[in-house]
Amino acid sequence: MSFSYTLFLALLLLAPGLGAWAGLRSGERSDLIAQAPEKPGSTFSLLVIVFGALAGHILLSLVFAVQAWACRSTAACWTLGFDPNVYRVILNAGHAGARPPDLAFLCWFVGLLSPALIVGAIAYRASGWQWVRTMRETAAFGWLKRWVDLGRAPNRFIIAYVVTTLEHDGASVAYEGVVETLALDDNKAIAMLVLSNCDRFLVRIGPDRVERVSTAAAPIPLIQLDSRNFVNVALEVFDTDLLPGQRALPDRDDRGSPVERDL
Repeated sequence: MSFSYTLFLALLLLAPGLGAWAGLRSGERSDLIAQAPEKPGSTFSLLVIVFGALAGHILLSLVFAVQAWACRSTAACWTLGFDPNVYRVILNAGHAGARPPDLAFLCWFVGLLSPALIVGAIAYRASGWQWVRTMRETAAFGWLKRWVDLGRAPNRFIIAYVVTTLEHDGASVAYEGVVETLALDDNKAIAMLVLSNCDRFLVRIGPDRVERVSTAAAPIPLIQLDSRNFVNVALEVFDTDLLPGQRALPDRDDRGSPVERDL
């Protein structure tokens, strides 16, 4: 029974931290990269939960301190039949005198819920801040972060060329289409692709060249490809403001060296 109460109390005290974690996760939005599941035992998640819990409890403790100061300074206090400070109640657990009224439990639980909601809402808003978004995307996207930034502009799109494991008459079946969504695995490798307006063609590898053999077929409106079914993926960024056939080249630094790397 003691273990159950301890676990219940620990979850209540961690509620602001869990709210901060949920706010950050729900605020992560990317139209291109599918949200990766959180890794078990993630150090970043643990830090968010611990510091979020501390921030929430500091906020609530500050409210109780201001309330006590105002009560002593103005003497305009309401007389209650219980202690409204839930932290004092928790620290004095097992040593309470009179039986608390039913209203006390409502006030205590609302008091513990409030910092969780406030911290969660702040974390949700903070997930949209540029520096927070950059930090999270750098950790989540890895090598793909610069390509995501390059293709994020509304006048740009990313084309993927995917060579699959399927074969036809000794040639590999391949697809070319606009990247709608992709997902990464734990090693930041592409695990899944969703392509729209997709063309299919054959890739025939000869002794001295690689030949593309086009097929007469209507484009596929939408197709999902799994990493178990393809052997190679190439990405290319196109800019609709450029002339036909031109590509959105990566930015260059002061020395003229390209910032982006070809895949």
